Amino acid sequence: QSRDAKYYDTSFPVANRTQRRGLARMSKKRNSERAAVRIARKLVSEIRRRRLRPGTQLDAEHRMVEKLGVARATVREALRFLELQGALRIKAGTGGGPVVSVPGADHLASVLSLHLQFADASFRSVVVARRSISAVLAADAAGTASREDIATLHASIARMQLAARNPELFREEARRFVNGIATASGNRVLAVLVEALHRMSGESSAVWEENQRRSALRSFERVVRAIEKGESEEARRVMAKSLAAALRSWERTAPDELEQPVAWVASDR
Repeated sequence: QSRDAKYYDTSFPVANRTQRRGLARMSKKRNSERAAVRIARKLVSEIRRRRLRPGTQLDAEHRMVEKLGVARATVREALRFLELQGALRIKAGTGGGPVVSVPGADHLASVLSLHLQFADASFRSVVVARRSISAVLAADAAGTASREDIATLHASIARMQLAARNPELFREEARRFVNGIATASGNRVLAVLVEALHRMSGESSAVWEENQRRSALRSFERVVRAIEKGESEEARRVMAKSLAAALRSWERTAPDELEQPVAWVASDR
């Protein structure tokens, strides 16, 4: 017996014809999936290279097949993949087809919430993360906010003053205010993340009492003043303190909700 034969592993028999066909089909399917991802990447690169704006019509499916030299099924899979990611939408009807879109915070919220659900993360962790990020954004905004950003924040403050007696309107405007600070910070990564966290907490049943809403409003006014003066540390401190107070209110009004696991938020698009 040869040395090679001695060490030949006979515990794995050679596949028969049926098994080989099954393996070939699996390999073909994997290659098709990889090809679809490659085509999707190529389409995204082309959109970026040509600086195509949202709403721009792309080539019809059959034209993509001709240009890219791949199977129609591969193109269709690539388009479906990009549609799920929010990078385009498929327009139905005559003259329809793929149209450029832009992935929004709702897509990030969907992916992130699904991941956190499987990780058994609590809703409290979302609230705490949002508080921490918002404080950083306020500090950054003090060094980067433009006149237009400041005007937007003042307008948001004015709307919150009008909505002080309406808990739902006030909460919605408070979220817009934080998103406005995120925009003013110039940090797109943290800005889209905090907006996604807002969307993940959109179904909360926690409600601020009117005195708490007015206290939050006073804090937000101080944050805007600090941003206007370029006082980064003051903006960070006041924002963190305000959102910490909001968390304590949450603990009083909906303590069980905070300990619930994060639930998947499906994208609307």
